[in-house]
Amino acid sequence: MNRKKVYKVFFLVEILILIVLGFLFVIRRRTNQDIDITIMDWKSDYIAYDSMYGWYVDEKLVQTGEKIDIVCGPNISLDKGTYSAKIMYYCDYDQSCVALSDGSPDFQLKTGEVELSRNFDYLSYDFEVKEDIEDFELRFRYDGQGFFQVTNVVIAQNAKGLLRDISIVLAFFIFIDLCLLFADKIKKNRNTILALAGIALLSSVPLFTDGIAGGHDLPVHLMRIEGLANEIRLGNIPVRISSSYIDGFGYPISIYYGDLLLYLPALLRLLGFSVTNAYKFYVLMVNVGTVVISYFCMKHVFKKKEIALLTSLAYCTSTYRLVNIYERAAVGEYSAMMFMPVVAAAAYKIYTDDISDDKGYSKNALLLALGMSGLIGTHILSTEMTVFVLIVVCVSLLKLTCRKNTLKVYLLAVVGTVVLSAYFIVPFLDYSINVPSKIGAIINKGGMDIQKWGITLSEYFSFFRNIHMQSQGLEAENGRMLLTPGMILMMALLAAVVFWVNHRGDKIMKALTVYACLAIAVTLNVFPWDYLQSHFWVGNLLAQVQFPWRYVGIAMIVLTLLLGNLLTQISEEPLNLTQCGKAIVIVGFVMTCVLTSSYLDNGSFTDSYDGAELDDYQIGTGEYLRDGTNRLGFSSISSEVKWERMSEVSVLSRRGSSMELHCVGTDEEGVVWLPMFNYKGYHATDGNGKEYPISDGYDNRIELSLPAGFDDNIFIEYREPWYWKVAGAVSLLAVLAILYSYTKPYFCKKQFSDNGGD
Repeated sequence: MNRKKVYKVFFLVEILILIVLGFLFVIRRRTNQDIDITIMDWKSDYIAYDSMYGWYVDEKLVQTGEKIDIVCGPNISLDKGTYSAKIMYYCDYDQSCVALSDGSPDFQLKTGEVELSRNFDYLSYDFEVKEDIEDFELRFRYDGQGFFQVTNVVIAQNAKGLLRDISIVLAFFIFIDLCLLFADKIKKNRNTILALAGIALLSSVPLFTDGIAGGHDLPVHLMRIEGLANEIRLGNIPVRISSSYIDGFGYPISIYYGDLLLYLPALLRLLGFSVTNAYKFYVLMVNVGTVVISYFCMKHVFKKKEIALLTSLAYCTSTYRLVNIYERAAVGEYSAMMFMPVVAAAAYKIYTDDISDDKGYSKNALLLALGMSGLIGTHILSTEMTVFVLIVVCVSLLKLTCRKNTLKVYLLAVVGTVVLSAYFIVPFLDYSINVPSKIGAIINKGGMDIQKWGITLSEYFSFFRNIHMQSQGLEAENGRMLLTPGMILMMALLAAVVFWVNHRGDKIMKALTVYACLAIAVTLNVFPWDYLQSHFWVGNLLAQVQFPWRYVGIAMIVLTLLLGNLLTQISEEPLNLTQCGKAIVIVGFVMTCVLTSSYLDNGSFTDSYDGAELDDYQIGTGEYLRDGTNRLGFSSISSEVKWERMSEVSVLSRRGSSMELHCVGTDEEGVVWLPMFNYKGYHATDGNGKEYPISDGYDNRIELSLPAGFDDNIFIEYREPWYWKVAGAVSLLAVLAILYSYTKPYFCKKQFSDNGGD
């Protein structure tokens, strides 16, 4: 049997397996039933069940100065599988609930404590039972304030675990199919593929644990992923306003913060993966992407596979990058690091390529546009820093920059970046200009005072510190986490200095050494950040990076180029390159193991299964709130609809950022305040499609004005402006055009071969 027939048989077997699994999934969904439990039989040491009110407690019935388990049940057996808990309740202060099994290890019951918000009366969340358990129990926790009433609880098995397993099988089949399809190329490049896989695995070792250490920004980004998943469920694609935030008031984080890559873990959430595992899979994919992209970029620059592998290893296992992932959980920043090698390779080639080859030289414009578009789509601060560095490079190499072909490349790159990123740039600029926000007020006001956050030179050589932040805080030198590019890259800088002193090395090496030293200088606490910020508008803009040590990431990519340059010079003697390569591999492996040990020994691990375990008030510093919004008032925020001069206002339905109300007015103009922050894009229409004015109400809520005698339904919905949709279409067409231009030669060649060409 030839290879094609084997492929066809294998593919047919895959289809049959997936069909069987699909039938099992349909059957499971249809046969899932509620588990028979009776809430009146539950137990409490404090209160009694009331047939009218259910389990009810208030400050008069129970006086406590701490959180207590007020009622527990049902103490039943649950088979291995995934389940949903549906809780009907009332409270005027936030309460909580947790699922437990005293007789089973924690890892057998995947769930955590969930909040029962005062602004809702129903919560449904999922959990997983990894092995059969005998004493499943829900415990409702009363914190001693206000009243708390639990009226009903329903527990039902669901098919989400099976859906997740089917997704894993499908992904495995796709992987096998790709391996079979490209078997010849894989066999030819197996050593390179194994090396890249090893680098990706090495940088991902901390992921292979139960749960994940709670990084600085982890709650914020887990909530971003969950917010995306919820909006996709509602059909709101692309996501602009996430209605999951702040008890439904909404937060436009997707407009200000590029989240294109986060659609992947959001999709995994929809396929039944837990919150934590979806995030860990995202980190794994970023690591793989960073390894592959950095390898090809460095190979494009230095032309040698061995040098590309070594520089990729140094970059991907750089201490600062791993700290960003596993300690800071700086999703935007470490995602942007995946595209920095693209920008670096483009800039390097712009100033080192032969400009007489117009066609080949012009390709650098597309490379730079792709890199900058990746930065824009993941992290605006990284984009700002990169643009600043590119301007410094352009000015410092002004003579080369002013060449006709170089200016042409930069112009094409700017146009390409704008076109590819229009889907994000247009909404971002629209809100930045037309929506008064806290981040805009901060930029205009200034006063960031970021110099105190600068680091000391000694920290660049502190390779063996605890990865986690200490109790002294980020300002103290002995309280910061690891902030160094790592031993390999710092050794490269020292080697370059030695080369320079000994009159070795070319102009490129010297230029990279200078740029690396400048990038390091910017991160130090002696750099005059405060002076620049207070005396220059540009300085104030650049100060928005918050922490000068973010520029360690810039130093990291420059040092990677410097390392590649040094290895290129060393490679003139193959034995020296082999010895240096072995040293780099050993140091990279050892330092990553040291960092992993510190991560495991000192980390505080969490393992969230469902989004209900997250805090939907996790909005970081709240920089994307409307300017003037009282964040301190969030503790008492209410989702009630309020009105004046109206006979009746009732909520008929609410779905995400959409709401339907029935409003009956009086003989005066009425006003209705809705539990949504008033961001540009909300519209209010009646049953005939007539639109009614929306304005800022108290605390920036939506304020709706209705005429005297009004009696109709009102529909509130968020709609993108037409020019946002045009911008998205432009970006999509640009991506399709690039894909077509690069795949056309392949298909033309294949068609020519199929027609008998030689």
